[in-house]
Amino acid sequence: MLKRNVWFIGLFLSGIVYAEDGNKNAYMIEKFDHNGDRVVTQEEFLESATQRFKTMDIDGDHAIEQSEFLQRYAEHSHPTTTDSGAEVGQRVFDKLDENHDTKISEQEYNQSRLKWFAEADKDNDQRIELGK
Repeated sequence: MLKRNVWFIGLFLSGIVYAEDGNKNAYMIEKFDHNGDRVVTQEEFLESATQRFKTMDIDGDHAIEQSEFLQRYAEHSHPTTTDSGAEVGQRVFDKLDENHDTKISEQEYNQSRLKWFAEADKDNDQRIELGK
């Protein structure tokens, strides 16, 4: 269950609502393959992270405050547990806010993204491909 919840967090942060475990790479390729080569490089992935961060930073102050995060989370999530979207959103926010300053810096955000990418990159070649 924990692995599924971590994957859900990654999917939310990427703008994808949810994907079954067997389709992770296909969803990542669909969402992040900017040049159409059916491969997602870490560079492509981080480009998307930068854009997503800007989208979530509603007031443009280079940080995602708790209220901004919860607003975006409510707009785009479909909780997979019996908890409310607000409860799940708060847990996700708390996990991402590593220094507990009630905002997510771009560095905190990108670190979480890189962890998610590494989990999907089973052969550690900094590429996500179908069948790997």
